[in-house]
Amino acid sequence: MQPPKIKTHKMNAPYGQHHFFLLSKGYIAGKPLEKPCPNCFTVMTESETDKGKLFWVCYSLWKAGRYVPFLVGSVIPFLHIRDLKQEITSAIDLLNGKPREFEKLVNNLQTLHRLERQLELQAKLITRTKGELVCAFLRR
Repeated sequence: MQPPKIKTHKMNAPYGQHHFFLLSKGYIAGKPLEKPCPNCFTVMTESETDKGKLFWVCYSLWKAGRYVPFLVGSVIPFLHIRDLKQEITSAIDLLNGKPREFEKLVNNLQTLHRLERQLELQAKLITRTKGELVCAFLRR
């Protein structure tokens, strides 16, 4: 896997097929996104396979808190694009030497991500059901 092209996102800018976005501002800067927002970077890759791998590299770095030391700014913290590129490139260099371990890591992360989404959905349903129970009780 080669280091990606990373640029500051511009609204209505055309991008190739293989891209995703990274949040650039706030305390969750570096979080990978499928859809753009006003404060993000665009990560462009050469193939869908590289996009998938790189998405999980960035997700791993974000979850591990590897971007936090690079946050600057007193009111709204943000990441410099050069720091982001450097951290991602270092991670890619490390992972290129361990392809099997990386594949196993990605599979585990994807499984945990699916479980997390299911639990979030269940929590929302429980909250909604509790509200409906209270409303039904108050209508009596």
